[in-house]
Amino acid sequence: MGLSNHEVMYIQAKDNYPFNVDECIEKLQYVIAADDEHAGAHFLMGQIYEEQLDDYKQAEYYYRMTLYLDKHYLPVYGQYICMLINLNRLDDAYKIIEAATKVPGMGMAYIDFLTGMLYEKYEMYNAATEYYTKAKLGGLNNYWMSNMDDALKRIKDKKALAKKLSKKKEAKPEKNDKNEKNEKASK
Repeated sequence: MGLSNHEVMYIQAKDNYPFNVDECIEKLQYVIAADDEHAGAHFLMGQIYEEQLDDYKQAEYYYRMTLYLDKHYLPVYGQYICMLINLNRLDDAYKIIEAATKVPGMGMAYIDFLTGMLYEKYEMYNAATEYYTKAKLGGLNNYWMSNMDDALKRIKDKKALAKKLSKKKEAKPEKNDKNEKNEKASK
């Protein structure tokens, strides 16, 4: 038993993305028309709407459809979570992260990384550090380890910057209070 025509078209669509988006869309439309429950086709269509057209509403529709059709379709989780984090829809991203932790085969190091991103976006740097460290421990190659080192360094830099800005904010009112006292004294 060989691959069906729509499976072949799906493989061709994947091969065309992102280099020939027009042909990719054409093939995906054929696949979805032939099999409207093809999770991979819905996912790739969501990616096109997100990455090529900046139509996040349509992208979300296709990502949700992918999850509805096959909650075990692993690639959708990371893509959907990243989009939600970038759109500052942090509560929604957290819900998808929670769902992803229950999916067999999901790479927990990647989920820890996404959770770290979420906490970084919330400016909860200690929690972000914890999750990036967990993600690093779960890493299985040097490239991953290097990326986690970069994320941890970024958090360290942000903490230092936040501390510096906090000190400046505290210092400004004191100067204003002294200026007001001097102004009152001179009157």
